[in-house]
Amino acid sequence: MGKSQSKTIHIGNAGEHYVASQLSKYCIVRDVGQGKDTGIDLYCEIVHEDSLELTLHFFCQVKTQKKKISVASIDDMYWSYWGEQPVPVFLFLIKYENQNQIQESSEIWVYDIPYILSKKDAKTSGQRAPRRDVEEKFQICDRSNNKDKMTWRDFIYHHIPWSYGLWHMRRFGLVLPNPEIGIRQNQILVGGFSYLYGQKIREAMKYADTLMSRENTNDQI
Repeated sequence: MGKSQSKTIHIGNAGEHYVASQLSKYCIVRDVGQGKDTGIDLYCEIVHEDSLELTLHFFCQVKTQKKKISVASIDDMYWSYWGEQPVPVFLFLIKYENQNQIQESSEIWVYDIPYILSKKDAKTSGQRAPRRDVEEKFQICDRSNNKDKMTWRDFIYHHIPWSYGLWHMRRFGLVLPNPEIGIRQNQILVGGFSYLYGQKIREAMKYADTLMSRENTNDQI
């Protein structure tokens, strides 16, 4: 009997290739090898629209199934792992009806892990949940309503830079962490979330002041 492929892996591969093919219009997409189920499937690097320079990075986890994902059912170890990554992670759902037409008739949904993690942080700390115009999950499609529908271009060139700022504010207390955002994109400041990460922001400012003081002292020696 010849070697066979499991149906689940076959469908999952089709979904990953579908997402990768769409992202490749705007990004360099690198596949995380099979057999390494770490919670990340694709590693992407955005290509600037005009200069074609490589800019911001992000990670993707891709799920291909007939039902929407219940955020509450995702194991805590994944949230912990995703939240410790150096760049934003997005969970893509390829919601299909016919496994033979995954690339022709499926819906693509993005579960916005940076925003979901911030809402979890608020709940853990007993603070109000942050709000914004874009929901925690949204569909990628040909039109955008800034709530639950978004075009690929808006997602790549507008949403991800904003998420990048939120991601680094949450992890490091840095409000505008990457000069690429200011130089190659419109400056994007993450408003309405700093109250969650005030302590980290203050610690980052204190650390920066300490570095500057040390440098100034060394210069005077």
